[in-house]
Amino acid sequence: MSVRTDAFLLRERKALRKKRLRNIRPASFFVLPGLILACVFVLYPMFFNIRISFSNYQIVQRNIIFTGLDNYIALFTERGDRLFLAMRNNFLYAVVTTPFIILFGLLFAVMVNSLKRGGVFFRTCFYLPVITSWVIVGNVFAYMFNAGQAGLMNYLLKDVLGLLPAYVPWLQRTWTANLVIWLLGIWKNIGWSMIIYLAGLQGISNDLYEASSIEGANKFQQFWKITFPLLKSTTFYVLVNMVIGAFNVFIQVYMLTGGNPRGTTSVLQYLLYDKAFNLFEFGQGAAIGMITAILILVTTVVLNKVFRTEGGKAE
Repeated sequence: MSVRTDAFLLRERKALRKKRLRNIRPASFFVLPGLILACVFVLYPMFFNIRISFSNYQIVQRNIIFTGLDNYIALFTERGDRLFLAMRNNFLYAVVTTPFIILFGLLFAVMVNSLKRGGVFFRTCFYLPVITSWVIVGNVFAYMFNAGQAGLMNYLLKDVLGLLPAYVPWLQRTWTANLVIWLLGIWKNIGWSMIIYLAGLQGISNDLYEASSIEGANKFQQFWKITFPLLKSTTFYVLVNMVIGAFNVFIQVYMLTGGNPRGTTSVLQYLLYDKAFNLFEFGQGAAIGMITAILILVTTVVLNKVFRTEGGKAE
């Protein structure tokens, strides 16, 4: 009996294996193009970047000379602390912009979601900055914060309202320039945050609000006891994306300040661009990319730990 049973089980396993292969073959034709593209444009560049971060990459001669940790040591010991200034600005960008993006995105989402009419119009208006070109809005902000009378902010604050004794060189000073970069990042990303929160709000049952109304809860109590807790997973998603985005800031710095004055508004991606494409130090540029990836990974893991629930996973 045992021999017959083993033979029967073996035949069943073979038949099941053949059935799985028959099911996989049609799907493989659809998966294979995407897999090839991922290998060519994601995996290969990633491993090549890791390789040249430990090398002296001479692009014209096509030479890759292994140098060990020399690129990393040069970055951390460079005069002027360019790397540490860039890391500081990335962290400040994340700390300053992310709370405002989450707060205003949530508030606008609740407001738009409560509208009986005009919801589509307001969603479109709030989302327009997200799809507007960074180059366009960068030029607009550069005009608004021009150092002289031509700047809209200087004109309004000094000439119209009389709040400033003199024109402020917004983009020529470290902290005012960083402030402009932060404002641009907040304005550009609030619409995206609002759309994500709107999707989360639509997943909350109206029965919960009706039951709380019967119990005598007001709008604020409903928001604090129902809406906000049930949007925890959405908040985590927005938070992680905004923090990752904060380490990939480049265009607004390039358009507004170019890292000036004296590199005090530079960020990691701009430093990477400067090293690789201005100074042709591709090894150090690749090393900056690796440092950025490590910082993003560590920050994401820490955020996941903070948002970890009793079940062991972020909601």
